[in-house]
Amino acid sequence: MSNKSRKSRLRVPYLVRRETHSARALLSVSVAFILIVALGYLVTEGVLALSGQNPLIATPENIWKQFYSDLNNDSRLVPITVGALLSLCGALLLIKSLLPGTLSKHALNDNRVAYVVDDAVIASGVSRLVREKIGLPQGAVSTAVSKHHSLSTITPNTGQEINQKEIHDFTTEKVTSWNLHPRLTARIKINTEGRLEK
Repeated sequence: MSNKSRKSRLRVPYLVRRETHSARALLSVSVAFILIVALGYLVTEGVLALSGQNPLIATPENIWKQFYSDLNNDSRLVPITVGALLSLCGALLLIKSLLPGTLSKHALNDNRVAYVVDDAVIASGVSRLVREKIGLPQGAVSTAVSKHHSLSTITPNTGQEINQKEIHDFTTEKVTSWNLHPRLTARIKINTEGRLEK
């Protein structure tokens, strides 16, 4: 086995993960931008105060005095509001960093190439397979795909009998043969009210 093919095989899981999980770059850039603007403002006000010029809004000393006097006030509305907003932002950032951030995509297991399929494409394929197996018109089967499950809702023609177990086994076999990661479990739901055949 060549060294080049071994290296490309090692990159496949990384590429799949990159395509199936959301990036946190936008959030990182936003937080960095807010911090840079805030610190830039404080530095600018500090330089203006040291050089004896008029402040843009307020000197750092006046900001600190106002905040300290608000702390000594009975209402303490401003410090409580600022503290609550900062706590909320911190909690949101913590949640965002701990959650997996998966996108609505599945990967096809292959060691050589990174195949990534959108869940809408999988849902469309499952719907078409089920619809053609039963012999229903277009729009009679709708499928929703989540991370671990696919749910196909079948609206049969009025009076048409459908063997739910047979369709479930058929769908499970087809979905399993696609070798998706994470693995999908197929589910079938048959509407009790049929549709008139056109």
